[in-house]
Amino acid sequence: MPYAVELALDDAAAAVVRALWRDLAAAGVRFMHDSGANPHVSLAIWDDVDRPALETGLAAYAAATPALDIVFSRVDAFTSTGVVFLAPDVNARLLDAHDGCHRRLGAFGRAAWPHYAPGVWVPHCTLAMDIPDGLDRALGVARKAVLPLRGRLVRAELVAFRPVRCLAAARLAAIAAG
Repeated sequence: MPYAVELALDDAAAAVVRALWRDLAAAGVRFMHDSGANPHVSLAIWDDVDRPALETGLAAYAAATPALDIVFSRVDAFTSTGVVFLAPDVNARLLDAHDGCHRRLGAFGRAAWPHYAPGVWVPHCTLAMDIPDGLDRALGVARKAVLPLRGRLVRAELVAFRPVRCLAAARLAAIAAG
């Protein structure tokens, strides 16, 4: 069972993503709607972890990582894996949060998924996967989203998936003034 460290969206932005998940489910693309996941941006995924160490490390990572504003400006897809997602505007704070996750927590995971590594990672909020009839229908539904979607990443979560279960969560630090 794989494990992920994710940054969860604030309630208002998450409600918009959940509405998109409902629209996609109505069009026959159900996985995210039915998954039990919180709307998020994944930072790292491993096939196995030292769970007690990672849970302790997650709390320390969250305490040292400020919540960050995020703007999703477009819908895109990983065509090779059939994933439709919201793509955020990438900035230094998002990249720093990602790098910090790998520096602080990487030693607690085994068999890291390489496309989440620093320098390779494409930040995204998944809207659809496990698409039964190709991407076109899912992209058509997702592209009806009103963008840009502005939100804030407010919580770090350790999740196990398939099925999705949140194992630990910690609020990110307050945003620094200035």
